[in-house]
Amino acid sequence: MKKRILTTLLLVTAVLCSKAADTESSEQQLSPEYHIGTMWDLSLTKDWKVVRATVQQSIFTIDTELERAMSILSLDVPIVSSHLRFNGLGFYLYYRMAPGQYSHLLRYHAGFSGATPLFKTANGGGITFTWAERFESTYVLGTEVPTNKLRTRVRFVGNIPNSKFQPFIGSEFFLILNKMNAGRGERLWYDLGVTYVIDKNNKVEFLVREEQLMLTTPRQWNTNIGVAYKVTI
Repeated sequence: MKKRILTTLLLVTAVLCSKAADTESSEQQLSPEYHIGTMWDLSLTKDWKVVRATVQQSIFTIDTELERAMSILSLDVPIVSSHLRFNGLGFYLYYRMAPGQYSHLLRYHAGFSGATPLFKTANGGGITFTWAERFESTYVLGTEVPTNKLRTRVRFVGNIPNSKFQPFIGSEFFLILNKMNAGRGERLWYDLGVTYVIDKNNKVEFLVREEQLMLTTPRQWNTNIGVAYKVTI
């Protein structure tokens, strides 16, 4: 009788331990991954009559690996002053597809952006609302079908009287338009930063970006710290 009770207790204990291990394993699998990255940008902008052209070189890292090396050419044309502008951008990327695996990508954006003062103070302060709506298409070299997305960005920029600092806060949402996940949100960016205006031709932007990847299992969160030096000639 004692042997039966002992055997039963051992079996119950083994089952409970197994269930606890499975639960812990499931919780670990569902816990969001977290990574820290950096973003380094250098850009040069020049106005030709109504067209504004910008060339930019960027290096992004994730943890200890290169995430991307990216070259960008953008053209910006006003339609209704600063309230509505057409944007066209072309990209070349050397991009990390998986840890230690990189591919060459071509990308373009086409869309619109604008800026509207929400309010102004008598001494020149206030807040400006900016937005951008762009279609994005990315080709991995050697493939025929691109990945298409719609990107929606909003940002609020503060204007501080007699200050060279311009704080900002904003977000950007990525919606996939084709392939298996068409119609689903892919990621969200939450930006918080400040621009320091050195003079009329030079400024530096400091940025912290929280990134939520929505289609990974488990969902992934990244924190990116960025520095961008911008020159206008």
